Amino acid sequence: MALEGTLKDFSLADIFQLIGLQRKTGVLTLRGSDDTVTVTFLDGKVVGADSLTKRLENRLGTVLLKTGTLTQDQLNRALEIQRETLQRLGFILTHYGIISAESLKAAIQLQIMQIVYRLFRWKDGDYHFSQETTIEYDRDNVDPIAAESILMEGARMMDEWPIIEKRIRSYDMVFRKKTTEQEIVVVGADEADEIDFEPDATTSRKKKPAAGGDKIRISQEEKSIYDLVDGTRNVGEIVEVSRHSEFDTNKALYELLTRDLIEEVRGKRAATVSQATTPVDETEVAQTPVPLPLVILLTALAIASLVTSVKNPLNSLKPLTGGSSAVTSLQKAISLQRIQAIGQAIDRYNGVNGALPARLQDLVPDYISTSLLTDPWGNEYKYLPRPERYLVVGFSPDGKADTDLFLSRAISLAVSTPATPQNTGGIQLVD
Repeated sequence: MALEGTLKDFSLADIFQLIGLQRKTGVLTLRGSDDTVTVTFLDGKVVGADSLTKRLENRLGTVLLKTGTLTQDQLNRALEIQRETLQRLGFILTHYGIISAESLKAAIQLQIMQIVYRLFRWKDGDYHFSQETTIEYDRDNVDPIAAESILMEGARMMDEWPIIEKRIRSYDMVFRKKTTEQEIVVVGADEADEIDFEPDATTSRKKKPAAGGDKIRISQEEKSIYDLVDGTRNVGEIVEVSRHSEFDTNKALYELLTRDLIEEVRGKRAATVSQATTPVDETEVAQTPVPLPLVILLTALAIASLVTSVKNPLNSLKPLTGGSSAVTSLQKAISLQRIQAIGQAIDRYNGVNGALPARLQDLVPDYISTSLLTDPWGNEYKYLPRPERYLVVGFSPDGKADTDLFLSRAISLAVSTPATPQNTGGIQLVD
C-alpha cells in the first residue's frame, strides 16, 4: 500500500486509523516546515518514532533527567563514556548499572509517544507510508503501541490544545505565582477543584470548589508545575525541565492560570517572585488515581471489533494515486467505519437501556466520542429511530445523502454482523 498526500487532504488521525485497521507494517514519513518525523508500524502498531530535529538518542538523556531516573552527574559520566566508545547511550546506562533495563525501556517508550503526540499539532505537511514486509526496531525496549490508544489520546489533545493556546499564547511567556489568602492543598486528580474544559467553549472558568471552600485543591501534577513557576522561566523552559509531557505541562499551566494561582510577567523578564504565596499542604495527597474515562475503553473496543471483521470495508483499500477521486474513496471508507462504530454504540445503548437513543448525542460520552458523529467532510450523520429498526445515513462531500453510506438495522438483530450488500459497486451496510 502506497499512501501519500498532504495533511490538508487527510488528517493524521485518519492516517493512523487506516494503517491500524489494515494492520500494515512499514514506515510513515511526515515532512513539515520545521521537522521531518518517521513513525514505524508493525502489524498496525507503533514500534518506533524519530524526529530529525529532536533525535530520539539525543533526547534520551533529557527524558531520564526529567523523570528523575538519572542525575546530571550520571548523565555526564555516561556521555563521556559514549564519546570514548561510540556506543549507544542506552546500552552504556544499563551496561554500567547506572539505570535499570526497566527504567531505560520506560524512558524510550515515553520519548516515542511524545514524538508521536507532537504530530497531532501539525496543521500542514506531506506524508508518505512505505509498506514493508519486515521492519527492524528495538524489540528489547519497545512494546508495540496500538494505534487506537494513540488516537484516543490524540483526539483529546486536538480538542483541548486550541483552548489552552488561547491563554498560553507563546512559549516565550513568563509566569509567576500570585498571592492568595486561601490554602493550597494537593489532592488526587479526581478531587482537585474542577475547571470547565469543554472543547466547544470559547472561554473556560473555574467551577465551584470541592468541599472545603477555603482551600484550593490542585493535583500532584499541577503542584509539580506550580513549583517550576518562578517568574524567570518561560513556558518553553518549564516544558524542558518538567517531568511531564509537553501537552500535560501546558494544560497544568492553563489550569493554574485559570485558578488565578499564577499570572503573566509583563515587561522585564526577571521578575521578583512573590514571597507571600501560601505554602502548599502536601499532607492531603489522595491515594486513588483517576480512572480512565469509559469512553476510551468503549471506543477502543469498537475499533478493535472492526479490525477483526473479515468484512472490514477497508480491506479493499487501493493505493492513493488517483488524485481527488482516490482521496474521496478513502474518505468514504472512513465515513463507513464511523457509521459502523455508531451502529455498535446504538446497539450497546439499546442493550443497557432497553430502548434506542432519541438522538446520537445521547451516546456521548459513554458509548462513543463526539468526533465520530460527523463524517470526514464535517457533516453530522442523520439518525432515524423506528419502532423495530433504526437507520444511520451518511453524506457525500457536497452534503447530499449518499445511498452507499447507509445503515439499516433491525433492533432484534442489533448484535449481529452486518450482511454483505449484494451491490459490490457501492459501500453499503444493510441488515
